[in-house]
Amino acid sequence: MARRAGPAFAPEVGLRAQLERLTVVSNRPHGHLHTGGRRSRKSGSSIEFADYRSYTPGDDFRQIDWNVYARSDELFVKVRESEETLVVHLFLDASASMATGRPPKFEIAQRLAAALGWVALTSHDYLAATLIGGDAQHHFPAQQGRAAAGRFYDFLESSSPEGPTRLEASARDHAARGGPHGVAVLISDLLADDATQAIGMLVERGHELVVIHVLDGQGVQADFAEEVELVDVESGASLELYGDSALLAAFRATVAEWINDMQAFCHRRHVRYIPIESDWSVEEVLLRRLRAHRVLA
Repeated sequence: MARRAGPAFAPEVGLRAQLERLTVVSNRPHGHLHTGGRRSRKSGSSIEFADYRSYTPGDDFRQIDWNVYARSDELFVKVRESEETLVVHLFLDASASMATGRPPKFEIAQRLAAALGWVALTSHDYLAATLIGGDAQHHFPAQQGRAAAGRFYDFLESSSPEGPTRLEASARDHAARGGPHGVAVLISDLLADDATQAIGMLVERGHELVVIHVLDGQGVQADFAEEVELVDVESGASLELYGDSALLAAFRATVAEWINDMQAFCHRRHVRYIPIESDWSVEEVLLRRLRAHRVLA
């Protein structure tokens, strides 16, 4: 049996070793703490040479390349790479709807959050996290280094899926608390009327946003019998249906349209959208899906 370091949802030892070779991909500089372990596209003062640009008044004379000037009679300054620390923000949906599915959607969501946290903490990035669900928000303040992994797992272990989904309220609270922007990963089933508003608010906050849409595969491809009662686990509202082939086809078409609409909205907002199913392995999601979408590299 593979060994784990920490609770059951923590990545196994073999998977941790693979994750330590990966980083969270950032497609633009965020301008924080230029003492980190990743190269930024923003020019800075590191010793690594990146390119040249024309001299402009106010530039440091020490950065002028006089050899180029001798050949071209024009002033160019050396642009050097800067080191940047990325802040990775994880938003984990811990509302009651995440307890549904076979297996429950929250199981893979919690495992993905733990694994992504490990990637961030072992690659010299800062990690911050928010649990969404119930009447209160729970936050893990930004921390750095693998020594913080145990505290992060304790934070995740304190969560259980309950209460209503409050995506927009969580995004608004996050914006009000301020702090640096970076790469934000929302792991949710998006079963909330305000899902698109929350996504829009996180983008407007300046984050590079990734949405991991956790779906119940059996729910997407529902095959209910002639009579079924659908219950909203968050509100308690119920609806009795007397199913037939036409109704079943309409249900599936509506679910497919919802997924397509969510994907199209994310693409318009330059959000990386990744639908997954709750019965997929965490290795499949991390090492194939997230790498294919350039979330990890």
